[in-house]
Amino acid sequence: MKTRGFIYAVISAVLFGSAGIFVKEGYSSNFSPVDLLMLQYIIAGVILFLICLIRYRDSLKLTKTMFKKLFIQGAIFNTLMTVFFYTSFKYLTAAEATLLLYTYPSMVAIYTSLFKKSRIGYKKVVSILFSFVGSVLVLNLFSIELTRGIYKGIIYGLLSAVFYSAMNIYAEEIVEDVNELVITFYTTMFSLIVLFIFNYKFTLKLSYVDFVSIKNALNLALFCEIIPLTLLYSAIKHIGPVSTSIISTLEIPSSAILGAVFLGEILSPIQIFGILIVVLSIIYLKKS
Repeated sequence: MKTRGFIYAVISAVLFGSAGIFVKEGYSSNFSPVDLLMLQYIIAGVILFLICLIRYRDSLKLTKTMFKKLFIQGAIFNTLMTVFFYTSFKYLTAAEATLLLYTYPSMVAIYTSLFKKSRIGYKKVVSILFSFVGSVLVLNLFSIELTRGIYKGIIYGLLSAVFYSAMNIYAEEIVEDVNELVITFYTTMFSLIVLFIFNYKFTLKLSYVDFVSIKNALNLALFCEIIPLTLLYSAIKHIGPVSTSIISTLEIPSSAILGAVFLGEILSPIQIFGILIVVLSIIYLKKS
């Protein structure tokens, strides 16, 4: 079961790493990242509803307690994490934005240790440290020219990490009682409702939507939400939030490599070295 959880976490991270490609190519001056996110949620919601209606109809009925938990997970944690993450792409490269998001494993470990009184072994601590060092190298942090835009991107990226850590920690209280696809459906729909409230002018922008935006939103819905988010919840069920969050740092090298292949973002030797460190830290975690 632990091996299965490990595999789920790896696949989830790689697919999440592809988000930067579709986000950067899927919005324009008239169609913002949040608009693209809402279009993604609409497509994902329809697909997930049909799947759940066919295979998990009974699971769609929730108790009041579970409804409240899924509302918090979707409307607050998932919404704020994704909005801040997508907004950071305005100011940062795909790799930079992903790095800041993936400072969250250390946040998960610290919270779990302090408030859940869960012992974090030294091997997990070593994995976190090495994955973070490798991530910094992938970002090539020391060669970045700091501008006002960069600072904005850093703030948005760190806020996305805070809410992503909360999302992972809170998911542990949900995954044992509800099917993962049903969780993904409800969190997606609650996020969409919140976004409609604060971005009600979205419907007026639909006339600006072209085929490229629809295609990218569909790709985001399938490969950066439905599949990886469901696998993420499955991984948390099998190996817990701390190990899942550490493995999820594979999204950083995945994002960097995919950014280089599809967006023309150049990888330096030090970034390639950082990718190797992240991969080795995950291998060390698995062997431990």
